[in-house]
Amino acid sequence: MRKIRDLLLTLYFYFIATVYIVFYGGFVLFRSFLMRDREKARKYVLKEIEKFGKRAFTWLFSDVVVEGNENIPKDRNFIVVANHQSLMDIPLILGFVATGAFIAKEELRKIPGVNWYIRYLNGVFLDRKNPRRAVKALREAIEKLKNGVTFIVFPEGTRSPDGKVLPFKKDSLMIAVKTGVPVLPVSIWGTYHLIPKGRWTFTPGKVFLKIHEPVDPKGFSSEEELRKYVEEVVKRGVEELKARWSK
Repeated sequence: MRKIRDLLLTLYFYFIATVYIVFYGGFVLFRSFLMRDREKARKYVLKEIEKFGKRAFTWLFSDVVVEGNENIPKDRNFIVVANHQSLMDIPLILGFVATGAFIAKEELRKIPGVNWYIRYLNGVFLDRKNPRRAVKALREAIEKLKNGVTFIVFPEGTRSPDGKVLPFKKDSLMIAVKTGVPVLPVSIWGTYHLIPKGRWTFTPGKVFLKIHEPVDPKGFSSEEELRKYVEEVVKRGVEELKARWSK
C-alpha cells in the first residue's frame, strides 16, 4: 500500500509542478513584462517564486519546520550556503530562505520553465566540462554579487547519497572571499527522506531547516579557512536536526 501511495503522490506532484512551472510560471513572467513599474513587477515575480517553493511541500503533504528566520539579513545581499540532500532543497531554499540566484548546472539551461527562472533570478549556468566557460560563469557571478544579487550555493557539488554532509568542494566559497559578501549557512535535514538521490518517487515527511548566523568572509585569512568553518557549522546543524527528526 505504501508503494502505491508514494507512486500516486509522485504522479500528482510531477503533474501539478510541471503545469505550475511551465504554464502558470509563463503567465507570471508575461504579466510582469506588461507592468510599467519594473520594481513592482520584479517583487511580484519573486513573491510568486517564494509561493511556489512553499507550495511544493504542500503538494507533497510534507511539513517544513524553520529555525533561525531572524538571522536572514534584511538590508543587503548574501550567499546562502547549504548542504544538499535532495532535489527538493531548491524549492525549500526559495520558499523559506531567499529567492536568490543559482550557479546552475549547464544541463538546466535546456529545461523550459526552469531555465526562465534561473535567468530571471540572475543565475549563471556552469559548464563543468569546459574550464574556460566555468571560469567565465564564476566571474559573472562575482560581478552580480558586487551589484547586490543574492546567491544560493550547494558547496558539496552534488546531492548526498545518504543524507550526510559531504566535504565542501575546494574554492566553492571563493565568490564570498572575492566579494566580501556575507555567507548565510543553512542546515537541511529531511529532504533526503522525501526523495533521495537515485530514486524518482516521493515519500511524504517532515523537513527541518536551520538558518545560522551570517558569517563575514573578511574575518578569514583564506578560502579554505572560511570553507572549513562554514562546513562545520552546517554539519553540526544537520546533526542537531537529525537528532530532533529521529525523536
